[in-house]
Amino acid sequence: MQARETQLLTLLAGQLQFVIPIFQRDYSWTATECERLVSDVLTVADAPDGAIHFLGSVVWVGSEQGDAVLSQRLVIDGQQRLTTCLLLVLALRDHLRQSGAVVAQGDSPDALQNQYLVNPYVDRSELRSKLQLRRLDNAWLQHLLLDAPMPDDKQSQVPRNLAYLRQLLEGEDAARIIKGVRRLMIVSVSLSPGQDNPQLIFESLNSTGMQLAQADLVRNYVLMGHSEQLQTDWYLKYWQPLEAAFGIHYRALFDGFLRDFLTLELRPAKPFKLENVYAEFKRWYPPYINRTENHAQAIDRLQRMARFGRYFCRFTIGPDETPAIEERLARLRQLVDVAATVVMVLYERLHHDGTLQQTEFCEAIDILESYVFRRSALGAETRSGGTIFANLATKIRTETPLASLKARLAMMGRGKEFPNDDAFMAALTTNDMYHRRTAFYMLSRLTNAGKEKVSLTGLTIEHVLPQKADLSEEWQQMLGPDWAEVQRVWLHRLGNLTLTAFNSEFQAKPFLQKRDRDPGGYANSPVWLNRSLAKLTTWGAPEIESRGKALSEAALKIWKPLAADISAIKEAELEDALIAAGGKTRGDVLCPEGLRPWLDQLAEFTVALGDDVTEVPSLRTLVYRMPSWFVEFLPRANWIDVRLASDPAELAAIAPGVLASSSWAWIANSATQGTEGSIFSVNSEAKLQEAFALIRKAYELASDGA
Repeated sequence: MQARETQLLTLLAGQLQFVIPIFQRDYSWTATECERLVSDVLTVADAPDGAIHFLGSVVWVGSEQGDAVLSQRLVIDGQQRLTTCLLLVLALRDHLRQSGAVVAQGDSPDALQNQYLVNPYVDRSELRSKLQLRRLDNAWLQHLLLDAPMPDDKQSQVPRNLAYLRQLLEGEDAARIIKGVRRLMIVSVSLSPGQDNPQLIFESLNSTGMQLAQADLVRNYVLMGHSEQLQTDWYLKYWQPLEAAFGIHYRALFDGFLRDFLTLELRPAKPFKLENVYAEFKRWYPPYINRTENHAQAIDRLQRMARFGRYFCRFTIGPDETPAIEERLARLRQLVDVAATVVMVLYERLHHDGTLQQTEFCEAIDILESYVFRRSALGAETRSGGTIFANLATKIRTETPLASLKARLAMMGRGKEFPNDDAFMAALTTNDMYHRRTAFYMLSRLTNAGKEKVSLTGLTIEHVLPQKADLSEEWQQMLGPDWAEVQRVWLHRLGNLTLTAFNSEFQAKPFLQKRDRDPGGYANSPVWLNRSLAKLTTWGAPEIESRGKALSEAALKIWKPLAADISAIKEAELEDALIAAGGKTRGDVLCPEGLRPWLDQLAEFTVALGDDVTEVPSLRTLVYRMPSWFVEFLPRANWIDVRLASDPAELAAIAPGVLASSSWAWIANSATQGTEGSIFSVNSEAKLQEAFALIRKAYELASDGA
């Protein structure tokens, strides 16, 4: 690596071309940076003789594809300032042409053009400009420098900034501008191909200019160390399709996608922040993967990331090409913005693994919608519950995705439970539903749950019993002497809420006027929620309660309860037990040496009962599952307790001495929850033989009940 100070114009002089690699971000400096640059030029121009102004560094490496008569330099860092400086020289050229200012021959418009902007003696058109940008930016630069056709797409920052630079130079003294530009200095850092690590140098220098997004750092990390051909190939195959999928949302959403994706891949103990995405990516995609011999592994990971990126876009941005799926995803998007992890895994099972059918995918999204809204109705918001969904996503099995999703939801711990019908209905009929974030969603779903749909455009939430504190005399008479208390208790309940496009017209008018207004009254409304109101002549607590109950019963059919398969729950419990074991073996169980032979004999006998028996060791116990537990061995000081899942009455005929453990407050060292079942103590060879018979019986009973 060689670093040297040089004038900006010297850096641009000669037969050369700076090339922005295809994977680099688009030109993104704004008017703010342009103003600062011109201000610096004018300030240094007015400074005493010998004054200079440093712009920063430009890091580059010689290209493998350079022409014999032209040096191509791949820009590793500094493309934003280099592009803006070239646009400044271009604006200066135009300023000189328009003003007709008399300047030295070496500073004339033609001299600026042929020395610092283009390579006039090169035949190949793609090598004519001193700078080659990416895609649309480059098309605009070629148009502005070489009169190439004007691009149809006007979204590039290149023409905008050039126009602004021209505006900033307008009216300024040409000699002053030239003097300032000639005093601009750059640190030119040239890297040696095959010796210097461009990525490490890029990271150490990326501390000035516009802050790079985590996605930019990741993209550069993946592509920068490879040959130009491989950079282009991988970018076009794996990264550009992702950029296209995100479209205008790339800057806003891509870092979030990487966080969610890496959460699935790395399964961190706690969520990591967006600013740590790059560091976590390097854990998932370590440097050795970029070695030539590991390219197959690298491609596999890039393909996986690209797939999940498309899944993320289908959920977060939409739409999915399948109407049935998009209808459901659109509803889930309304409810929660952190469910992408689960949806991405479901998409992977649907499209890549082939273990989930489209109808099952739709059912899974319906279940998630029901889970989120039911919890919202109870006041347990999951809007910021990214951890809940991330943990859930990692436990969706490849072979049985829908069944395992249901099982995991059924096993949710305290504070995360899937609300049952009773709790859900009680919440809908008694809670303040108006101030829920999901209020409009709830009412719109109730309205359009059937085959007949109405447009929701222009509809807002209406309180049938008005919110106005000073109700009219008609309302007070209808509600009775305790009208204020009735209003306080029932105002925001589901039964008092509806949708209308005539909220401003209704205001706090009496009920009958609201009902009969034409157009827009409840009796003339196409909104399903208003049909029951059209038949009523009075409105008070009994009517609100009755309508609330009817709507909550309708809600039970929309946001359905969870129906998980018992066997799937048992399989999930077995998975958790094995994970909790943490790779421990039978030999890790703490046991007095004198009892070890008995423990080994009990273990060998139990494992031999069938292929469906799984041994789950921990430090103080051995549990055997199939998948539910049926026996546990607990070594004590002088004996071994054999805990059996079977009831004592079922074992009494097998051997004496079987005790009921259900009356115990707790069982020391046990790894299985509760105290149900039986206990049998082994303290002799005779007891050992009886234990074998009890274990076999417990296994048979568990098999019959599986």
